[in-house]
Amino acid sequence: MYKRLFIGALATLALSTNVFAHGVCEVSPLHHDMESIKTHLKGMASNLKAGDNAEATKNVEQVIALFKDARTQTPYLFTEKKLAGDELAKETAKYQSVIDDTINVFSSLEIALKNNDSDKVKTLLGQIGKQRQIGHSTFKADC
Repeated sequence: MYKRLFIGALATLALSTNVFAHGVCEVSPLHHDMESIKTHLKGMASNLKAGDNAEATKNVEQVIALFKDARTQTPYLFTEKKLAGDELAKETAKYQSVIDDTINVFSSLEIALKNNDSDKVKTLLGQIGKQRQIGHSTFKADC
């Protein structure tokens, strides 16, 4: 009886480890910021398709504010890797640099939207995609 219970508990733990790991990522403030950024980017894309640069600009402003907040957060990957001391400081500086570069691209996008410069907007959207790839490939934990 106890063997079955023990084996059942072990099987449950083995199968649910991914669920527990993902749950840890989901409760972080950084995860919340990134989910909110995704929502605002979808809104911005919809606004751009509709030709509403004023509303797109509002979404960009929200994204910039969220990235500024995300800059103060610690990626879960750093906790997962158990970074500390100089190594943590070095990785945090890299993370903040990528966030700063991303904020600069969005600030340029805000200006382009206000100036109705559609060519610049298209270029900057491509740069945003590159920044996303850099950030996610470097700092996103596999939750």
